[in-house]
Amino acid sequence: MLTLKLMDGFKVLEPIRKDEIERMLPYDNHHTCNQIISYMVSFGLIRRLENGIYYLSSPDPRFAHLKPSLEDIVYKKYLYQYQGIRVGAYLLYKYRLTSQVSEYYEVISNIVSKQTRSKKEFGGKVIVSSPKFTIDETNHMYHEFLELIRNTHMSDDGHDHQIFALRKIFESLTLEKEALIRYSAYYKGNRLSSIRKVVDEVICDDAAPEKRTVSKNGLTREPTTKD
Repeated sequence: MLTLKLMDGFKVLEPIRKDEIERMLPYDNHHTCNQIISYMVSFGLIRRLENGIYYLSSPDPRFAHLKPSLEDIVYKKYLYQYQGIRVGAYLLYKYRLTSQVSEYYEVISNIVSKQTRSKKEFGGKVIVSSPKFTIDETNHMYHEFLELIRNTHMSDDGHDHQIFALRKIFESLTLEKEALIRYSAYYKGNRLSSIRKVVDEVICDDAAPEKRTVSKNGLTREPTTKD
């Protein structure tokens, strides 16, 4: 019965968190739930991917050896329900500040300890760090925007073009200036002071007149002209 519920609720090769399985069980006892999950694994009803993550293998013997994709694993383990965001070069590509596609999954997530910095997993393909402040549904886009700023050194464009693009992105995300300033204060120390400086430039209301140009990535922007 439980296997049928899992098959109805999840796709083949989709990572399944332990707590998602527990919610389907008619028991409140944690120990009993663990025993049932262990039973299902031992009889091949589900497969254990790693601690706390499971999946339904393909019923076709030709594909029974396949495992969930790394992208799906990263999402379910680190990003699920606003527990983290993907950062690094991926963000620059997402917002068209670079044409380079990253082959790594750099993430920041609440599920790791606050001391975690650049922890490598899955053969070095995944790099995990703790966020500067706890990520949730109300603030995850502020964290994403600040991490975008943090990685603009990898952008294809110069500083003026970056600021213009960041202003457009800030507007499109409908973020609040006061909240952005408040969250940027979590990026402390001299090493991260450049992030706070860029925030000041992005939210500045007295931008100088601008002239239209087109950047390498196709974004139309208008760098400041000198008198």
